[in-house]
Amino acid sequence: MNFLLAFIRLFRLPNLFMVFLTMYLPYWMILRPAVLKAGGIPILTERGFYMIVLATVVTTLAGYVLNDWYDRDMDKINRPKSVFWGRYLPASFALLFYAGLVTVAHALAFFIDQELHPRSHWPLWVYPGVSFLLFFYAWQMKCTALIGNLLVSFLCAVVPIIALLPEERALWITSFEQPDLIQQAESLVWLYAVFAFVFNLLREQIKDLEDFPGDSACGCKTLAVLKGPRFAKKPAVFISVAATGLISVLLLFWRETGAPAWQVNTGIVLLLVPALLTTGLLFFARQAKHYTWSSALVKLIMFAGIFLLLRSWPENPAVIWQQLNTFVASF
Repeated sequence: MNFLLAFIRLFRLPNLFMVFLTMYLPYWMILRPAVLKAGGIPILTERGFYMIVLATVVTTLAGYVLNDWYDRDMDKINRPKSVFWGRYLPASFALLFYAGLVTVAHALAFFIDQELHPRSHWPLWVYPGVSFLLFFYAWQMKCTALIGNLLVSFLCAVVPIIALLPEERALWITSFEQPDLIQQAESLVWLYAVFAFVFNLLREQIKDLEDFPGDSACGCKTLAVLKGPRFAKKPAVFISVAATGLISVLLLFWRETGAPAWQVNTGIVLLLVPALLTTGLLFFARQAKHYTWSSALVKLIMFAGIFLLLRSWPENPAVIWQQLNTFVASF
């Protein structure tokens, strides 16, 4: 049972599901409807979209596996129950698994390029580039003060932007027909990217505070180790305040532009209140559990935000669930 639980944690299924949703909802609920409404023809078929999602998820999983391999000594102190490599399987097997995942991701990138024939051949440089940055993060940047946090947050922000790349030409053509509609759709996707960047940066800051014991013991030079947790709380609180401000502006914008009352009220409950609680917890944090609670609240905000950022919803919101079921069943 312990092996099974550790194996499930290795795959970080909730995180991979978040990656999927961050690509699925912006494309199928924002970009594609906008292109169709403007009289354009979307480039992506369901097959093409599935391949892009799969390549992104596999690339993300490869980053997790490599990160766990580099962190195995620190995790023995920070989260001993979740250690997998060196406990259940030889640590060397992690590198083979990582190499296999990267090979699969790059093969998918090649097939995506053959399927779409984009002028820029973006699959052939986006996925290898992201793979390299994830490797560089795990190898060198993870144990740095702030720079590693910024890098991984940037990579999280790239996920929704990938949805723009295959439809670049369709969006450009339809922008002449209905510029306001297309601009709004593209702006929403960029809002997803900003939201992902800010809240992943906040979560990374909290994680450094939470992992201080293991990072310190293993010589990891995070801000909490270099300056102490008390000092490292300051930028975390600042980012939390900025994130709370972003949510406040977003809720005000929704209200002023006629968003449904349920969306504004749900945003207050699932976005603003948890953000305020996170800021308070970080400011008054004295124990490790306070950082654990803060991290859980940020995860709640990120998950709720994926759905609430949608500017328009289907008349029957159950359509989203039906489409998700269809997507899963297709595999």
